[in-house]
Amino acid sequence: MRISSLDVHAFQAVGYFAAHETRWVTAAEICEHTVLSRAFLVRVLACLVRGGVVMSKRGITGGYRLARSPAQITLREVVQVLERPVAPLSCVSLSAPVPCVHQEHCGVRRDVFTELRDSTHAVLARFTAADLATDIQAGRSYSPCLSHLWHPQQELVAGRWARV
Repeated sequence: MRISSLDVHAFQAVGYFAAHETRWVTAAEICEHTVLSRAFLVRVLACLVRGGVVMSKRGITGGYRLARSPAQITLREVVQVLERPVAPLSCVSLSAPVPCVHQEHCGVRRDVFTELRDSTHAVLARFTAADLATDIQAGRSYSPCLSHLWHPQQELVAGRWARV
């Protein structure tokens, strides 16, 4: 699994909702306190609402809030409602598997990539929106994480990662 800006924005929003779980929060408020892009955040929120992680309410007293207690919403669920595969390769994906001609005989698939997928699922399932709220309450933003994401145009050059 490669963490994307979509994941970072979703974690930031879910953490913000968890930190303010007793009230409705507007997208504008999240943008103001987290420096997230409004256009991108609205897309993330739509996914979270469709996936049942977040509720939305129209009107002057409306906004967004978590659909359940922060302790009941795992990061695994957040990533899944964003329809992001949680697997290192498509041949071991649970949500969008793509068959491989070697899948029945591939040792690295069976021994490494499947375990890596399962371990990632387990870690994401162990942490919840309540854990993300701790960062929000401490005034931490995930915006700096965006500059540390891996991009396809990065490659290993002379033993170091470099942009190409």
